[in-house]
Amino acid sequence: MLLKRYILRSISEMFFPFFFVLFFVSSIILLLNIAMLTNGIQLSLKDLVLLYIYGIPANTFFVVALTFYSACILGLSKLSYDSEMLVFFSLGVSPKDIIKMLLPLCGLVSFVLFMFSFVMTPQSKQAYRDFISFKKNEINVNLKPGDFGQKIGDWLVYVDDKKGNMYHGLVLYSISTEQSKDNFILANTGKIENKKGVLELILYDGQAYFKDKEYLQNIKFKEMVVRNFIVASTDSENSLYEYWMDAFRGSSKQLKRFSQSFCTSLFPLVSIFFILFFGIKNPRFHKNYAYFYVLGSGSIYLLSMYLLSMKFPALSLMLPFVWLFAGWYFYKKYIKRFY
Repeated sequence: MLLKRYILRSISEMFFPFFFVLFFVSSIILLLNIAMLTNGIQLSLKDLVLLYIYGIPANTFFVVALTFYSACILGLSKLSYDSEMLVFFSLGVSPKDIIKMLLPLCGLVSFVLFMFSFVMTPQSKQAYRDFISFKKNEINVNLKPGDFGQKIGDWLVYVDDKKGNMYHGLVLYSISTEQSKDNFILANTGKIENKKGVLELILYDGQAYFKDKEYLQNIKFKEMVVRNFIVASTDSENSLYEYWMDAFRGSSKQLKRFSQSFCTSLFPLVSIFFILFFGIKNPRFHKNYAYFYVLGSGSIYLLSMYLLSMKFPALSLMLPFVWLFAGWYFYKKYIKRFY
């Protein structure tokens, strides 16, 4: 029992620093993505925190898998190169005993990852999309004077100035995907109103240019209303079972998601033999390349998972079992044989 606590403490000393650093970096990326997605929409601090919480499951998923795998190898490696692992073996501890200590922990981490990927992530993503859709229908669009690339529906909008609720010096350009159609509108003043999910951009004193193939029409107006119907989220509200069953009903995109979630969730559990293979070394005969082992083996697994899931998603489901067998082979040949 004391030995188990000692080994787990060595692993935890590696896990938490790595986890918090990677979690901080991934959180910064998540906040940048939220800022880009909500550009032009007024959000309170409470709304921003809520969107961040919705993004945590998907944001934490890969961080937990990689950090746990790295911490196990580096923790055992530290014990090995401090000669403590040799002391354990001299006292009658075998690699099989270490597997029995780590296996429940690996299983628990894989279970947590399964919950993150197959339960929490789909629900949080749906809640994220619904919240954005709700806010687009609930609040007014906030156009910033002097900023380029601001978008309302199919229009790119530029404004020179804003006084109260009125915008001055508006320029609108259509970004319709239809071929040979370009629309260009200039207006001295304008305002935006949101009427039950329909954004109305009311323009005053301006000119509009409409191009259709080889024809160009020019219209002068005193008042023009440009309407944009905001479409609510159309994602399915089916159960999680129906959500994932689409992967086996011909949806290649969903099958890719399923295979990536499945392979990544099993990564800590099926890596149990590789953890011992890379973590247990004799300091008299081996140099400490633990960090290279972590980066190399982790990259091989995740890169193989990604490439297979994109090209052969059904075949990629076999990767965890191939990885488990490969780890068992190296463990039996290089660890069990000598310790």
